Formats: sequence, C-alpha cells, structure tokens
Amino acid sequence: MNTEHKIAIVEDDPHQLSLLEETVREAGFTPLPYTGRQEALEGIQKARPSILVSDIILGDEMDGGFDLVRDLQQTGIVLPIIFLSERHDEFDIITGHTLGAVDYLPKPYNMKLLIAKIRNLLRLTQSSQPADSTLENLVVDPENLAVTWKGEPVYLTATEFEMLQQFAQAGARHLVTYEALQSATQGVVERNTINTHICRIRNAFRKVDPEFDMIQNEYGRGYSWRNKDEKRKH
Repeated sequence: MNTEHKIAIVEDDPHQLSLLEETVREAGFTPLPYTGRQEALEGIQKARPSILVSDIILGDEMDGGFDLVRDLQQTGIVLPIIFLSERHDEFDIITGHTLGAVDYLPKPYNMKLLIAKIRNLLRLTQSSQPADSTLENLVVDPENLAVTWKGEPVYLTATEFEMLQQFAQAGARHLVTYEALQSATQGVVERNTINTHICRIRNAFRKVDPEFDMIQNEYGRGYSWRNKDEKRKH
C-alpha cells in the first residue's frame, strides 16, 4: 500500500467524484476529494498532496480547474497535475500544459489508464535526485518541486521545474540540448515552444534577482547555465 501518497481529486459531479475516490483508494493511495475550487485550495494548502487530479469546469466556474492551479501557484504550491475534462479543443489542452499539467485526459477516460499515469508520475518524482550542489546559489528540491536562488524561493510550474532540473543535473557551462528538455517533460513541450518556456523560467528568477542572466542560448543546439562571458564546456 502507498497510503503515504495523497492524491487531491477535484470534481464537481458527486458520482464521478465518488468513483474517482474509490478507484484511487483501491489503488493504494489516500484520496483527498473536493467539489469546488475554494474548498480544494484550502484543503491542498493544508494537506500538501503528491498529485492533483482536477476537472476544469467546477460548478459555475468554466475555468475553475485552471484558476485553482493559478491560485496554488500564487501561494507557492507547485505539484504534478492531471486535468480531466470534456473540453477537448487544442486551446484548452495547451492552456493546461502551460499551467504545468503533466497530462490532460479527455472525458470519458479509462480509470485504469488514470491510475497508471498517477503511478508513473509518482515513480518519476521519486526517482528524481536532488541536484542542489551542482550550480552555485541554486537549490533544487525534487521531492517538493521547490527551487531557491540565492536563498529566495523561485516559483515555477511543474513543467518548468523539470526543464530546470536538466541544467542542475548537467552542471555549469554544459550544453543542455533541445532533445533533453523535451524528454524531461515527456514530450509535453514542443520544440518550437521551448524558448517560450525558457523565457518564463528566466522571468521567474528575475522576480527575485533582476540581474539573473545564467541561461544562455547555444544557437541551434540548446542552452547552457553560465554567464555570458564564460566559455561553454562540450
């Protein structure tokens, strides 16, 4: 049993919520069921679950699931997310991934597939090794998806966190390829959007350090963690 892993479930349909709760419990996890955004926000802040599984439409809130994630990020809570929704259009799927979702399952979905994805997410999280000693002033905590720069917290989405870990694991001045960044996010990030995500990571660091300029573009190949005047290692 893996009851130490708490799975937050946000679903406004009581029947669906009951099925999800039962399925998660039978899989050996501890379900934390919520029917609304505010209830979930307060509960997640207290319980700190391992994963969030959320519908997008919550009652009268058409983007309730998206807004919940934004609310959590504003409080500094970043965790792996699986969105469930009847909305299958490309815009919603991209919005979900932009907010840091690791997966987006259209309704109706297969419960066994959902549990398999939860197990895989937990496995990936547990297998991540801290890389807080490879880059000066940077501390990366994979267990809590937390980042600090010069002692100050930096708030990233789960997708951005996985990308940042590639720099921490590679070390200073080493090339991190486009392929490595895509692989780290399980293909969630497309090649043509990598630069956008890197810009968001830079901006997150600049909120605590306006002079931050450590992620350099290695044109046509990827990026490296170094000052502009430092030579990259091959």
